Amino acid sequence: MKLLLASLLLSSLTLASGQDRPLDALLTGDAAWQMNTAQFEQKFGPARFDWLSEKKDQARFFGDGLSLWEGGIQLNEAIVEFSPEGMPAKLTFSIYNRGDTKQLIVDRAPFEARVEELKAFISKRLAVAPAERGKDKSSAVAAEGFVWMKPPSAYLLEYSYQREMKSRDIPFRAEFIRLRVANVGAGGRAAAPVTASAAAAPVGRNSLVANVKREEGGDIVITNVPMVDQGPKGYCAVATAERVFKYYGIPVDQHEMAQVADTSDEGGTSPDKMLAALTKLEGRMGVSVRVIEDWDYKKFMDKVADYNKEAKRMKKPEVDASPRGGVIYINEIIGQMDGEVLKTSRTERDRSGFGKFQRTIAGLIDQGIPVMWSVSLGLLPEKEIPQASGGHMRLIIGYNAKTGEALYSDSWGAEHALKRMPLANAYAMTNGLYYMQPRAR
Repeated sequence: MKLLLASLLLSSLTLASGQDRPLDALLTGDAAWQMNTAQFEQKFGPARFDWLSEKKDQARFFGDGLSLWEGGIQLNEAIVEFSPEGMPAKLTFSIYNRGDTKQLIVDRAPFEARVEELKAFISKRLAVAPAERGKDKSSAVAAEGFVWMKPPSAYLLEYSYQREMKSRDIPFRAEFIRLRVANVGAGGRAAAPVTASAAAAPVGRNSLVANVKREEGGDIVITNVPMVDQGPKGYCAVATAERVFKYYGIPVDQHEMAQVADTSDEGGTSPDKMLAALTKLEGRMGVSVRVIEDWDYKKFMDKVADYNKEAKRMKKPEVDASPRGGVIYINEIIGQMDGEVLKTSRTERDRSGFGKFQRTIAGLIDQGIPVMWSVSLGLLPEKEIPQASGGHMRLIIGYNAKTGEALYSDSWGAEHALKRMPLANAYAMTNGLYYMQPRAR
């Protein structure tokens, strides 16, 4: 039975895709580490990737057919991070994650067998024995891992899962398996960046203001906020958190946050769970989490009452917020609303709230602190966004007092890095505002 299980797992690793996109050339040592961006584009253009920023400091491969080592390991995603000199410096290969993997592992035994199989496969390919790293207690989820040193590269196979706790009715859940590779030079120096999440140096709070850029046209915007592409899954909240953590020099990714926040790949993360997850990580990650505005039932019903007053004045249909079977269906209520009526009711009937919204955003942006912004999409028009309606989280990274605009960013790749909308529209769609900041050092 054990042999049968192993052979089945191996076959799952080596299934060929109908559209092969091999990334083996990323694992060729010096030849890979010494490519410039132009050479990288020429080499990997056929494998299809996206730059995550105009600076070309990160490249992302995503979708079917990605593989390593002649198809021996199938991938969901690959991220290539470039050095300031424009050459690859770190690689992250997602082998398994709850958000992207099509066939989820539901039991601990096959998950551990998968890890062991990968460990054996990588050891054979590298002809090097691994060292057990154990748990990285500085990471968000204390992920476990194995390290291979084969200069000029260091390899880390890292994995995490939610343990079954029958007494609390918590089931086992496989979270992620990933392979990280870093350039450590011919002598194998500086292996720490690939072997521990704590390698990056967190920034100090006082240094953040240096990231604020003031343009002649009135734009005041935070630069250097890393981009993350959440892909088609409902990971907007955890991807937004990843971007803020990385902006502060804290290497936490969306898959770690998804584990802490109990994120669903389809339903996403509720604001309550997201806030609880961030609060849980305050001490370990060295940040303070603050709530500016959180969703509140009474405030929401007050908003509905103001909306109906304005709708009546504008001779538009009022919304029905009556419970059915003792249940209030929030999304249905929001879905009945007219965006223009809502905007008028929010900005005219709650002028003090609108003023506070503008002052708070300006105050935080001026300090170099991005604002995590929970919104309802579909109420007011936006150009070319992958999600037409429903709850979403994005970042406010700037404002323009002259034009009355909020400058914001969505975690959908480079083309969504900097966008703008009227502050009145922004306030109308707001469900919550939160921020993190590094603790004083």
